[in-house]
Amino acid sequence: MKGRTAGNPILPGIGLCDPHVRVFDGRAWLYATHDSSPKSTGYVMEDWWVWSSADLVEWRHECTLGPERTYIGPGFRSCWATDAAERGGSYYWYLSEGNRRTAVVTGPTPAGPWRDPLGRPLLGSDLVPVGAYDPGVFTDTDGESYVVFGVWDFYIARLAEDMVSLAESPRRMEIIDPEGPYGAGRTDDKPYMHRRGGVYYLSWGCYYGMAEDVYGPYRCRGSFLRRELVDPALRYGSRPVTLDRHGSFFRWKGGWYFICNDMSRSGTPYFRDSSICRVEYGPDGEILPVRLSAEGAELD
Repeated sequence: MKGRTAGNPILPGIGLCDPHVRVFDGRAWLYATHDSSPKSTGYVMEDWWVWSSADLVEWRHECTLGPERTYIGPGFRSCWATDAAERGGSYYWYLSEGNRRTAVVTGPTPAGPWRDPLGRPLLGSDLVPVGAYDPGVFTDTDGESYVVFGVWDFYIARLAEDMVSLAESPRRMEIIDPEGPYGAGRTDDKPYMHRRGGVYYLSWGCYYGMAEDVYGPYRCRGSFLRRELVDPALRYGSRPVTLDRHGSFFRWKGGWYFICNDMSRSGTPYFRDSSICRVEYGPDGEILPVRLSAEGAELD
């Protein structure tokens, strides 16, 4: 029903963060990391989560994946950001091994059961000059899939048909006039890609660039999140509201949405929630400034 809202943050107080939403068969699937405790003084993340929803309002926990079920092994506490994709009826879940490299598991449903097909990283720590983590997976209209990853400099590589190997060597992505939460000339980590019409969007949190080709170059357009449009209840005190907005774009029932990290309730970057806002685009394809409210995004 138009006008219904879910409230922000969604699922508050459980440490649900770094949210990537994928829509499979009309249901929203949320692949996320899990901050372990509001008492943490660093990033302590002991497993990865999958949640799902039929309406973006009510969410159901679908599975928890621990590092012991991958080559990483037990006792690992840096289960960082993640993304998922589908091909040919199989599902692939890409997992950051801290800020170093990326694993992949596969399963017959969006919630598994998962198996580690490689027994080693998909993206190794010696693959590129920066950390090979924070994967974002993008499938283009021609069916080709790509993985983007990295920090400060982002890299892109086409995935092979099996989705667990690379079809090419990673290429550095050129960003013209980059900007991020730490100022001009610098991006961040947390890259993500989506496409709308003939425009490709490369985002890093709430900052983004636009290009006419998947490989770029991307011209930075700044942040679509502005302090005056963020509900005071969702601001970070004196911190920039653009800080650590790790998230993803997704299309839901004809509308576009962005889901991202939110540390407004805890006041600490080590125990985060997730919030959703509606996204609109301008006549040239630019992302218009969004409103991030405690009421939540209006849902179609």
